[in-house]
Amino acid sequence: MIYRFPADAAYLPRTKLSYVNLPGILSDGKRDRQARVPGFVCVQLGERCFLVFLRGGEPFFAARMTPAGRGPAALSEVLRLCATESERGEGGQIGYYGATEDQLRAMLSTLVAEPIPWTEPLESARPERLFPLLRERGFSGVLELTDGERHHYLIFDEGSFRTGWFAERSESVAIPDFLRTVFAAGASLKAVLYPGLDELPMQAGPGLVDLYRRMIGGTLRELALSAGRETALGMLQRGQKAAAREHAVVAAFDITPEGRVAGDPVSSPDGLTDGVAAWITEVLISAADHHGVDPGAMIEKVGRDSRFVLQEHGFFARLPWALAI
Repeated sequence: MIYRFPADAAYLPRTKLSYVNLPGILSDGKRDRQARVPGFVCVQLGERCFLVFLRGGEPFFAARMTPAGRGPAALSEVLRLCATESERGEGGQIGYYGATEDQLRAMLSTLVAEPIPWTEPLESARPERLFPLLRERGFSGVLELTDGERHHYLIFDEGSFRTGWFAERSESVAIPDFLRTVFAAGASLKAVLYPGLDELPMQAGPGLVDLYRRMIGGTLRELALSAGRETALGMLQRGQKAAAREHAVVAAFDITPEGRVAGDPVSSPDGLTDGVAAWITEVLISAADHHGVDPGAMIEKVGRDSRFVLQEHGFFARLPWALAI
């Protein structure tokens, strides 16, 4: 099964993943002004499809689509999976496409939002009933039509069709004529409603995730010098559990018995910063109470090399200690 999506341009038509440097594509917007355009990268690994969305030429969100479901995916996870598939020489495919931010919002609404429950089945095979029903109910949001491979997105406002984006539609074909071919799929066509997004969501990038992995790992190493390795590891794990009650994102991190910090959290930059700050706060309060650790001094030591990035994301401001950094 090949997933196909609407696009205004194909900057990189679908090709073998092993031929392409994905990190190079995702960083091109930082070097080339002409590459600073909205769009998405589509990576297909078997029946799994990963979408990386770009704005201004830089990635801001990733999501997955599989026969079992859909939802957000960590950018770091996508990069790692693609690197592994390329090394193996497997048959993964990749394409890079241009699309408006309005289209990206429509696509993302179907990936991050829950479908809108409907009191009666949407008869996707009978447009003469589907569209009057949406008009009658005054539906506002996104209607996704898919035959399993091609995905189409229609925007409605108070029951009226406003605009849409359609996979593999030629500009020479009028939208009504194209929709007739879409609905000709009959029972294989699925129609699902989603709420619209007012803004594009933002996801913490691989660099920020890796920075916080290093902060957690550095805290563990410094604590081990004061309290011993096993004690420090236990404190990190207890602090993680406590912080996860209010910041679920920290549960996505994994600390191995050897002290290596792994995991691919999916969160906004602020959400990730909140969670890691809460986690380290829990740990260092306990370390100060039971082992005489100076939390401020430890944070200054662990975070000194990355202090400017941490300051930019408000990490230090979320901690309860005054820092000379």
